[in-house]
Amino acid sequence: MRNFKFFQYSLILLLIFSVTTTVTAQERGVQSDDSMTLFENVMNSRQPINGTNTYDGLNAGTTGNYGSYFGANSAFAIGAAPFHNSFMGAFSGYSTTDGQYNTYLGAGAGYRNTTGNYNVAVGFVAGFSNITGERNVFIGNFAGFNETTSDKLYIDNSNTVTPLLYGDFAADKLGINTNQLPNNVGGADTSAYSLYVEGGILTEELRVRTGWADYVFESDYTLMPLSKVEAYISENGHLPNVPSATQVEAQGIEIGDMTRIQQEKIEELTLYIIELKKQVDELNQKVKDLSEK
Repeated sequence: MRNFKFFQYSLILLLIFSVTTTVTAQERGVQSDDSMTLFENVMNSRQPINGTNTYDGLNAGTTGNYGSYFGANSAFAIGAAPFHNSFMGAFSGYSTTDGQYNTYLGAGAGYRNTTGNYNVAVGFVAGFSNITGERNVFIGNFAGFNETTSDKLYIDNSNTVTPLLYGDFAADKLGINTNQLPNNVGGADTSAYSLYVEGGILTEELRVRTGWADYVFESDYTLMPLSKVEAYISENGHLPNVPSATQVEAQGIEIGDMTRIQQEKIEELTLYIIELKKQVDELNQKVKDLSEK
C-alpha cells in the first residue's frame, strides 16, 4: 500500500513537471525539442525573469539574469541588468556592476572588473586588477593579476609579467615566456609572424615549408662567370645573393629562405664543377693527342 502511494505521488510530480516544462517553453516561444532555438532565445533575452539566478554564500549577488554566484561576497556589487555571469569563489567578480557573459572561478578571480564582458578568469585572484577589460582569458593562480587591457591571454601560476603563455587575441599572436610581441627585430618587419619565444627553442626536428633552388638547373638560368663572382666577393665581402654578416647580425635570418639560398649556391657550385670537368677532359684529350704525335 505504501509503495502504491509512493507511485501515485511520483506520477503526479512527473505530470506537474511535464506540464510546467511545456507551458514554460510555449510561453517563451520555444519548441521543447529545439535546443538551438532555446539557446538563442536565452542568449538574446533581455527581460528579467524571477528566479533565473542561482546563488549561495554570504552577500553573494542576487540580481542580474541567468547568473550563478557561489561564495561569500561573490558578485557583491552586481546590478539588475547583467546577463549570464558565472562566479564561484569568495569575492569572485566582487566589483562587477554591468559586465556580462563573464566566468570567474577562484577566490578573488576577476575581483576589480566592473563592466567588462566575455572574460574568463580561473585561479586565485586571476585577472584581479582588470577593471574594464573584455574578452580576456586568465588561467592559473595570480594569472594576469596586473593586466588592465582587453583581448589578452595569460597562463601561469604567478603574477609575472613574462608568463608561460601570453597571447593577444586581437592580433592573433602568441608569446612564450614574454608579454612583448615585437613587430620588428633589428629593423626587419616581423608583424606578420604569430609566435614569439623568449629564450629560444630546443627541438629534435624542425620542418619548414619553403621554395627550393632547382631553378638553377633550368635552361634559362644565368650562371655568373667565376671571374665576376671573384670580383663581387672582392668588392662586397660575401657571395652574390647571400646576406652580409652585418645584415644577419642585425636582422637574423629566415630559415626557409636561407636554406634555399644555400642550396642555390650548392647547385651553382655543381654546375661550375661540371663545366670545369669538361674543360679538364678537353685539355687532357689535347695533351694525349699531342703526345701521340
